Amino acid sequence: MSEKQQELISIIVPSYNVEKYIDACVESICGQTYEKLEIILVDDGATDRTGEKCDEWADRDDRIKVIHQKNRGLSGARNAGIREAKGEYLAFIDSDDMIAKDYVETLYKCAVDNKVLLAQGRSNNFYKEEDIKGFTDSDGCKVLSSAEMCRILMSEYRKGWGIVMTKLFHRSLFDDLEFPEGRIHEDEYMVYRLFWKAGRIALSDRIVYYYRSKREGSITHSGFALKRLDVLDARRKRYEFFEELGEKELQGYALLSLCQAQADCLGKLRNCDIDDKDKYIDEIKKELTENFREVKRTPTVSSKKKLSLWLDIYMPWVKRRK
Repeated sequence: MSEKQQELISIIVPSYNVEKYIDACVESICGQTYEKLEIILVDDGATDRTGEKCDEWADRDDRIKVIHQKNRGLSGARNAGIREAKGEYLAFIDSDDMIAKDYVETLYKCAVDNKVLLAQGRSNNFYKEEDIKGFTDSDGCKVLSSAEMCRILMSEYRKGWGIVMTKLFHRSLFDDLEFPEGRIHEDEYMVYRLFWKAGRIALSDRIVYYYRSKREGSITHSGFALKRLDVLDARRKRYEFFEELGEKELQGYALLSLCQAQADCLGKLRNCDIDDKDKYIDEIKKELTENFREVKRTPTVSSKKKLSLWLDIYMPWVKRRK
């Protein structure tokens, strides 16, 4: 690699009660083809042996730093890592997942070659580590504008787009941004802002991130709780963001995605045993009715997407039968 390609890259790994998985995660990071790394393991008040394992890894690899802190949640752990990081670029890896051996090299090359502040790769899910051997991908890198990235993020489902773990960020993107502490759905609050601030984003066709599916005790796969409604706050803020910018097309897609999340939360609330759930159901239904009325008047949202949303709201069982 050229001198430019020898910049320090910081990888931040929030870690909480993952003693069964953290070894595989850190091993995949330490084995990167790009070696000039600063690996920051944030022990977020773990109550199992996670913190001890972090210290053991620091003894084995001098690129590893460990932060021990009281539990502040995923956002608090990431923010602590950002403050400690010395790298020109930052990456965030969840401590129960794994990455391809060329994760850093691939994303860094895409960023440098295309002179962008943010590069993104693809992800795939695995249940057992041997599943990873069967993953296939391809080379290639293209560049999209922040507006196009945000449009796709809000109007299509593409695996790995809505999370930070598939991405490499220039540290300047976090000069005035931080993850929202006290919230879940952290990435919903952040990804669109990072896309917008970056201006242009390089997309690699390679599968660089391996997401562990259905880990017992993970936030993603736990039962529905009121904290899940944070997604509505995040998407509401996203709508307001594009409204303030005067980006009418993106504002329409942001409202569509808010409605989709509201319809999804309504279905889960109806099927859960949370106390006072009817209060939340009534509030969301009222806002969703008003929002859907506005979506129907939005010319940039296709008739197909409007019909799909109508089914989600009024006939959700139709899609479940497919």
